[in-house]
Amino acid sequence: MYATPLIAAGVAVALPFRAGLFNIGAEGQLLVGTVACTVVGIKLSSLPGAVLIPLELIAGMAAGAAWAGIAGVLKATVGAHEVVTTIMLNYIAQWLIRYLIIGGPLQAPHAFSASSPIGVNGRLPTFFPASNSVIVFGLPSSVYRVNTGLLIALAAAAVFAFLLWRTALGYEIRAVGQSQKAARYAGVSVARTIIVTMLIAGAFSGLAGAIQLAGVDHQMTDQYFNDTTGFDAIAVALLGLGSAQGIVLASLLFGALRTGGAVMQSDAGLSSNLVLVLQALILFSIAANFVGQIRRLIPGLGPPPAMPSELPPAAPLMTEAAAPPPGTT
Repeated sequence: MYATPLIAAGVAVALPFRAGLFNIGAEGQLLVGTVACTVVGIKLSSLPGAVLIPLELIAGMAAGAAWAGIAGVLKATVGAHEVVTTIMLNYIAQWLIRYLIIGGPLQAPHAFSASSPIGVNGRLPTFFPASNSVIVFGLPSSVYRVNTGLLIALAAAAVFAFLLWRTALGYEIRAVGQSQKAARYAGVSVARTIIVTMLIAGAFSGLAGAIQLAGVDHQMTDQYFNDTTGFDAIAVALLGLGSAQGIVLASLLFGALRTGGAVMQSDAGLSSNLVLVLQALILFSIAANFVGQIRRLIPGLGPPPAMPSELPPAAPLMTEAAAPPPGTT
């Protein structure tokens, strides 16, 4: 249940990485995705589930894409750094939710810091029945809230891998990430690629928010004020090395740590903050992989990289990461 939104949000961070962009705004894109999903789930609650659930997911993706597109357009047109703009958009999204559910148009009647729940037809079905009479692994099946959103998140990871390695757009994204100058020389529109990349990344992150709300929470509450899924997705993307398989495995790891932290605190009496320490150590271990590169870049700490004696004139303009996959023309 915890890993599901991390998979989709991790993809939303990893895709801009490939284009040389640092999407810090996955959290804000996720939040606006939950807002759009909530509005559709409340206003169109009378629709059948086969229609309402896809509309909720599409609305979440559209809202996330529009939110990330703001940063993409600013980056491509005026050169505004995406780290700054996405962080600012995160705060706007957080306070937007506060306005909507605290005295705003989405606040539930006779409630505070919560929206009305979405319609029953708009909720993602769970793998196990919500019944205390069915026992699964020694516990009532109602305990297990994992839902079909997991399959949607895995499909999103598969789409990410296909897009990146089997399409012309994926080649352009990787080429821009390796060298914008080389990409322009090859005829790639850098500005268009940046905007499209951020739009797709925002759609993945908005999908994560829609899955979380339609599958688990079913309404917006004040827990979204302090939600960290979008920020955890940055660590997931780094640990997964930007690959679909790595993102799925890293999401399972972080989901297990988060679940185990709560159990550890209640059963063993250990603080759940130990999980945060473990996550920090994981990030430190990832950073250690770049120590060698940093030393080679600092004069006097390492020998310069050896260059072959003869290179064709266009060799510096093409790298292994930007090269088309084997078997393509």
